[in-house]
Amino acid sequence: MPIIKVYLTDAQFKELKQDLLDDFRDDLIREITRDEIKKYDLKAPYLNQKEFSEWIGESVATINELRAKGLPVSKVLGTVRYGKQSYIDFMKNHER
Repeated sequence: MPIIKVYLTDAQFKELKQDLLDDFRDDLIREITRDEIKKYDLKAPYLNQKEFSEWIGESVATINELRAKGLPVSKVLGTVRYGKQSYIDFMKNHER
């Protein structure tokens, strides 16, 4: 049983409805993003080139371009590994 009744014009209802939908979408997107981050954070913090390509959603060619522009890598036992945090920091440093 409602305690207070509120009467809205059609225009007010449409505006309120859109605001609620926008908030719902934002919350849903944030939740999905958090779930995806958690899923990938369960894996190793350093990835080989194929795993790294999948993680950032870019091609190997793009990774090579990023390396040429200074993306840090770790070289251990003859293999190159890409750090997740290094990539995040690199991208933040190049934001405009």
